[in-house]
Amino acid sequence: MGFGDVKLAFLMGLILGFPKIIASLYIAFLTGAVISLILIILRKKKLKGGTIPFGPFLVFGTWIGMLFGEKIIKIIMGLV
Repeated sequence: MGFGDVKLAFLMGLILGFPKIIASLYIAFLTGAVISLILIILRKKKLKGGTIPFGPFLVFGTWIGMLFGEKIIKIIMGLV
């Protein structure tokens, strides 16, 4: 994560608020990890030295958080 990602995450927190930002960051990290693993398996990126921008995943997480944040939080709280 670069400093631009940190700024974007701060803006996400301002837009979404406390409960939804947790779900949004979780979705962003999860989708980023899954896509990264797929790219590494397909040999499109290397494990060492291959960088993948994290900003698009943060934006995706923000949209999912805005649309389904409450439902995601209820599901997580039901599991805990």
